[in-house]
Amino acid sequence: MNIESKTLINHMVLLLGIMVAGSGMTSCEERPELSTPSGTPDGSVKVALCLEFSSENSKISRNGKPGTGSPERFDFKSSNAAFEIKPEATLATRADAEPDALYNLEVRQYNSTGGYLNGESLAARTEIGEKVFISLTPATDCQLVIVARGDGNTVPTLGTKSLSDVQANVTANSTVMNTLTDIKKMPYVLHLKHVNVIDAGDGKGTIQSMENGTDDVRLRLKRLAVRLTVNWSYAVADYELKQILLQSVPLKYAVIPSPDATDGTYPSLLEQFTTLQVDAVSNSGSYTCWLPANVRGENAAATSDKLRTKNNSPVGSTFLNFVAVNNTDSKKKLDYRVYLGGSKVSDFSMNSNTDYNYTINFAHAGVPTDDQRVTYIDPVPASEGNDNLVPTANCFMVAPGGSFCFDPFMFRQNGVDIENTTLTGWTGGSRGGIKYVKLLWQTKENGDVGDPVIGVVNSAADHTNVVDIRRTDGSSISTVPATNAGQYRIYCRVAPNTQGGNGLIAAYDASDKILWSWHVWVTEYNPSAVGDETVLTPENKRKQKYTYRTDINQLPIMDRYLGAQAGYEDVPGTELEKSKANGLHYQWGRKDPFAGSYTNKSISSITISTTAPTDGLANLYGPDGYTFIPRKTTGSRVNVETASMNPMVTYVSKPYWCSNEDASWGNGTAGEIKTVYDPCPQGWRVPEGKNYHSLFAGTYAGTSVITANAQMNTKSLSIADGGAVVYYDQEKLHTTYFRFTGYQETTTNFNYIGQKVNVWCRNRGYTSGQYQSASLLVQAYLSSAKPLTTNVSYAVWNASDPHPIRCIQERAD
Repeated sequence: MNIESKTLINHMVLLLGIMVAGSGMTSCEERPELSTPSGTPDGSVKVALCLEFSSENSKISRNGKPGTGSPERFDFKSSNAAFEIKPEATLATRADAEPDALYNLEVRQYNSTGGYLNGESLAARTEIGEKVFISLTPATDCQLVIVARGDGNTVPTLGTKSLSDVQANVTANSTVMNTLTDIKKMPYVLHLKHVNVIDAGDGKGTIQSMENGTDDVRLRLKRLAVRLTVNWSYAVADYELKQILLQSVPLKYAVIPSPDATDGTYPSLLEQFTTLQVDAVSNSGSYTCWLPANVRGENAAATSDKLRTKNNSPVGSTFLNFVAVNNTDSKKKLDYRVYLGGSKVSDFSMNSNTDYNYTINFAHAGVPTDDQRVTYIDPVPASEGNDNLVPTANCFMVAPGGSFCFDPFMFRQNGVDIENTTLTGWTGGSRGGIKYVKLLWQTKENGDVGDPVIGVVNSAADHTNVVDIRRTDGSSISTVPATNAGQYRIYCRVAPNTQGGNGLIAAYDASDKILWSWHVWVTEYNPSAVGDETVLTPENKRKQKYTYRTDINQLPIMDRYLGAQAGYEDVPGTELEKSKANGLHYQWGRKDPFAGSYTNKSISSITISTTAPTDGLANLYGPDGYTFIPRKTTGSRVNVETASMNPMVTYVSKPYWCSNEDASWGNGTAGEIKTVYDPCPQGWRVPEGKNYHSLFAGTYAGTSVITANAQMNTKSLSIADGGAVVYYDQEKLHTTYFRFTGYQETTTNFNYIGQKVNVWCRNRGYTSGQYQSASLLVQAYLSSAKPLTTNVSYAVWNASDPHPIRCIQERAD
């Protein structure tokens, strides 16, 4: 049955059809009738199944001719096109590329909502065309999942899990799939979504489709993987092809996908994606691989191949990057982007059981400036034409495509520029000053998909197109390292045309060790750091003055966590939008940001991988824009200089990460000002505990640590979405959204995602003789026994626990 093409049938006649031409096997109709086993005492019935493999035609082309898509899809000679794409003829499942049997066959039955009903696993090998008998439960409108799990169990058993559990957790082994050469290991799947299992008497049963109409009656399993083959030829004067990347590739081979309820796309953009690199690239060649399905749908704006651009493609669409380098100047490059998909020019989906074969010919004269699929890269140093001198802070807010420069030895404090004596002290010693600067890490626009938000560096050794350091007269510091304020500037320029994200730049000493690092927050968000009132519009200027408690007069606070891509006044509409509110995490007293979660999975614990991307957590990428950077965590305790030398290491030593306790954001006492370790942008600082009192309706006592439970001023809504909407004004007219990000609780576990959040304050306090830090705890366990209104408090937490931050203004004018 072809569910994907919505074939309608009245009755499913369970007979094996004729095999793919040339296979030499007999159909199920030609096999002798076997006796049906009797039913079982539990009321189930035995249903006979005969199965074969689907042999659908490729969705790219058929017999060397275009498919049913728009003719523009195959108009390769459109004016001034930099390259042509030729989809080639193929069959999705060919007779010479099918397993010789059904390996590790498993059949499972679910009710209409996905609850498990019945089913069983068969022998390790089932002959094609062999009639098998499966125990099923008589039921109306149920679902059947039939999986040939592959020789060697490429797919783990489905067992008695619910269908939603299968969709979320049962995947083919990607290590096996990515290198699969033995087709016997390939999984094949069929999901029948609406069938009736009928008790025919005497322990026998039949199944019927709930759909109308009549058509093909055979049960055909579909190959789990996409097959991609790309042939290329590059013939452009003065350039040589050096790199080919396959981008936005789903990491998991989900056996049963979970399509979006609105548009049917899958996998979710909150799932993990990766980049594959083609080895040994030359000006002509071929590349073939298996891929998971990536169904992204259509975009009507793509009316020709030339208009299959980033702006016209659905977010998360799989594409190829071809990068060619100039023969005389290796910094000059041509970057070609080729989006993959179906025969319709507007189709960006990569479907399972389908072969996608392309021949791509690159042949043009000069730089194809009017082809938006091509980016001409002629990088200039970040210092060139960059006179945007800004006050120094540990975080810089910059819009996509923006640039700025700053004095690394200065620090803006309460409107006044002061010397960062900590940094000058380190550079004045044996470390020898700042020798060079580099980009350490960056994020992509949407989790694992989209472009890197800081940019792609010239090379592993040359980052000057993104970040550079020079004397104030523009000369190099290559012979004399930088050691003093007022003589040097660090320059930074970030990539244009992105949705924003984060990155970290660093200054290195003469021994190639990091001296100091600065967070670059790429965002259109740009609230004024002066003024004393709530600003609601425009959205990128929004800030909120908490006024529910009249006994506390305070300055406005940002509407989002530090490093977040978005802030909200109500519950965001989609899971992707919710994850944009997550922001970065910080250990108390440190300036260095750490990646947090990137999903709303309500699970008690995520085990953090130190070698690969961790499902449910945000990922960091290297200066090349695609290399994954693993999380680094240790249980040791270090001093502040060692921590600054290792801004990517989380020191989870409880209760405090710093051995000499000399890093601080301040005690929150009267008159205390922003310190050089404060992670907020200039004009902003970490709030004091009292700045959050307006979010609570309880009574408070004390000055530095308040542990009394209190009711929160929550808007009346469900909190099971992974966040809370909170009133912050006397009239209860205005709200702000707190995302439940969870946090890294141990060296190996990130806990409470979608369940709670602890928002740092700058207060310090002691509990049971241990040094700890005060925080706002906004927690909501997803249990009716512990609703939000009775389970919130203002409490203390270990300084080594990384939590998010909201920044408050330093001053009103």
